[in-house]
Amino acid sequence: MINAITKKVKTITLIFLCFIGQTADAQNKLDAYFNHLQANNKMMGSVAISLNDSIVYKKAIGYSNADAKTSNTTDTKFRVGSITKTYTAVLALKAVEEELLTLDTKLSHYYPEVKNAEKITIEHLLKQRTGIYNFTEIAGEVEWGQQFHTQQEFINYFVNQKSNFEPGSEYEYSNTNYALLGFILEKIYGKTYAEILDEKIVRPLHLHNTYYSFETDETKNEALSYNIQDKYVRNEKTNFSNHPASGGIVSTPTELNKFLFALFNGKLITPESLKIMLPEKKGAYGMGIIKLSFKNPEGYTHSGRVENYISDYYYFPDENIGIVSLTNAVNINTDEVMNTMLMYLYRKTPELANFNATAEVSEKDFMPIKGTYYLKETHATVTISSDGQNVIFQDSRAGQMYVPLTYKAKNEFEYEDLKLSFVPKKKEMIFEQGGVKVVYKKK
Repeated sequence: MINAITKKVKTITLIFLCFIGQTADAQNKLDAYFNHLQANNKMMGSVAISLNDSIVYKKAIGYSNADAKTSNTTDTKFRVGSITKTYTAVLALKAVEEELLTLDTKLSHYYPEVKNAEKITIEHLLKQRTGIYNFTEIAGEVEWGQQFHTQQEFINYFVNQKSNFEPGSEYEYSNTNYALLGFILEKIYGKTYAEILDEKIVRPLHLHNTYYSFETDETKNEALSYNIQDKYVRNEKTNFSNHPASGGIVSTPTELNKFLFALFNGKLITPESLKIMLPEKKGAYGMGIIKLSFKNPEGYTHSGRVENYISDYYYFPDENIGIVSLTNAVNINTDEVMNTMLMYLYRKTPELANFNATAEVSEKDFMPIKGTYYLKETHATVTISSDGQNVIFQDSRAGQMYVPLTYKAKNEFEYEDLKLSFVPKKKEMIFEQGGVKVVYKKK
């Protein structure tokens, strides 16, 4: 008798085979969805869906260089941000398999100057249970992170920050944990993180567009990062020496899918190591990977953001289905993009949202406030748009994340301590935050 799990796998596989069996129709419907996002300036980037080790759908939209009007292609490379942590966890577990490291090894063996280092293990670092302060939350980190820093300078940057809790007692996401893992890997192998990644993952999997480097390089078909306004605003350049093993890998959706397939099919680490890596509870963080909260199918995920490169993957081991989205500009919730691709595998036609309205504001009321506003005193600009559900606030300052606003009353919105009021007849936006009140004029 076929058990319930086998039935589920067969059902999903059959649906997927139907999907790839009508490739032209599937391509057209998903293409229409992504073309709609591009036409409404909601996203620039690239996506791919895989079944087993084959790519069954891929699509690129927008520009890798908006000023030069160089289009993204399915071979364009993007920073994958914190998805780098999945690769780093694999490398750490490979070092354990090679008996160069143990999960019980203390951080004090390598970095005794870090607070509580004698209590922190490699396993604590991998599972984000150290209490070590997240270096990206230090005031001024964005500016600091634009310059190259040595390993010692990086250690000095965070080492005097407080410890947030007793090691092993709590979970708290900290980029510093994975930066330290990268440094430890460099010490035990006597090689750079880039060389270790190439030797242990890239070359065995025959990847050609995956690597770690310090700076974005357009000559290598790497996309630049932007804010979306009435025009695309280039982000400041991050130096990824400051995101060692925590956020600096470059890849494509196709090659990220290949990495995930290899990970879940015994081509990188043993089944025993994979079992240790994966969290058991839904929503929980394992070692560089999170268990999806979906009831069905069962899958795993990680996302990332550095500058405005926003990255996401889903992987469903029983079905060997991978879904990847890598962007270099976005002002729509990428969970919606990922879920749209997933649901289409269940034959749900993608919905084309009305980006001239929101769930609470009609098109008639939204269009007069939509647009870009200018503050004469500082030359700052803010663009107001819609993601189909919420009013979206996007600041012009480099690296600023888009913000979905909460509707309060007609022409009034807020987000935490930020309050916005619009006066359409005067083409004004009144901005209030932290006791400051200024008036922006619509361009």
